[in-house]
Amino acid sequence: MNISPLRHSGLQKAVLSLYRSFLRASNKKDRDSGLMGNQNSPPSSISNYIKSQFRLKATTIQRRDINKIESLLVKGKRQLEQIQDPDTSGFAVFTPKSK
Repeated sequence: MNISPLRHSGLQKAVLSLYRSFLRASNKKDRDSGLMGNQNSPPSSISNYIKSQFRLKATTIQRRDINKIESLLVKGKRQLEQIQDPDTSGFAVFTPKSK
């Protein structure tokens, strides 16, 4: 019985790569700012926000909506550049109240 592993599409690989890059950047920010004291310390708010946003988008965007996914990849790459900027020390999230 020969079972071949599932292969990811190019778009899936790009999303996973962006996700890993975000997590690496947030861990680096934590180390640089001294927020990450040891291995047992809780993840930063940046890491939590990144994980929650990726999970939210994964549940709300259809897999076949290629244009939306590609536009979010471009937006994500710009946000990643901002997080990787040495002058960036943190971030804030504004969520308007829904009526």
